[in-house]
Amino acid sequence: MVRITKDALKRLTYGDWHHRGGRKDTENTLKMAALVTGLARLFQPTMMLPGRKSDGLGLAPWYLLLGLRLVALLLANDPWSSAKADLVCNWTKATMEEHLQPFCQALCFNQHFSSPVSSAWGLGFLLGLFPVGLMGFIRVVSNYQKKTGRAAEEAQTNPDNYAMVTAESPPSLKEVTLERNVTPSDAKNSSPSTWHLAAFAFLVILLLVMELVFLWVVIALQIPLVSEMTFWCLLGGRACPPILECAMLAQVDKQVALWGLIFTAIVNVIVCLSCLLLRLMKISRCHQ
Repeated sequence: MVRITKDALKRLTYGDWHHRGGRKDTENTLKMAALVTGLARLFQPTMMLPGRKSDGLGLAPWYLLLGLRLVALLLANDPWSSAKADLVCNWTKATMEEHLQPFCQALCFNQHFSSPVSSAWGLGFLLGLFPVGLMGFIRVVSNYQKKTGRAAEEAQTNPDNYAMVTAESPPSLKEVTLERNVTPSDAKNSSPSTWHLAAFAFLVILLLVMELVFLWVVIALQIPLVSEMTFWCLLGGRACPPILECAMLAQVDKQVALWGLIFTAIVNVIVCLSCLLLRLMKISRCHQ
């Protein structure tokens, strides 16, 4: 019969703990590598966009905000991924049988975390991708229309092409050609079409509403979950005690993670409001 001493048991326990810690560090390293790869792909379209002209349809700030939110989500996922295991309730063998403890703990967890946490973060990020993607589509359409407009202007201002058109065209078409040749100077100085600006402003407002809702969810629904040191579970079941006092481990880390998400939401709101304010100022100057 093999006897295991206390020192050997401690070494085995420490080795198992060290192995789990190393595995967790490896998982975090893989997450960071995946994050860096995702950010590189995320910022690649931004680097390819021309930055010489400012027409109000730039995507660099929006890609930057998505990158900040992605980093905040990764940092918040670490302390919140073990929320179920971090729930500790005050029970004894006299108040509850040992085989009922996981069941009662699950009831306590479901009662306390009645609103979604990490799934709400992911849903908010996915919804934020939708307006930013449409902004990119509007940018592509606007650039395409600019290129086609410039090509048409160059064709109209070509003397040989213009003489051929005016010689072979009836008088009605000559008048139209003259009108088109008068307008290119004004078209070059014109801003993007009205529907482009209106659609872009609508998407900014939509993103602003999403960020305000996300901010309300985190502040009103998630911060109170970890604001108190202990909380009471009112089970009222036959198998479990009617009242249990429970607490959460790593409570400060969870609070800091939530405040990081709040910070990114506030930055997004400020950027959206600034974009709308600059657009209104530009429109007011054009009408003066």
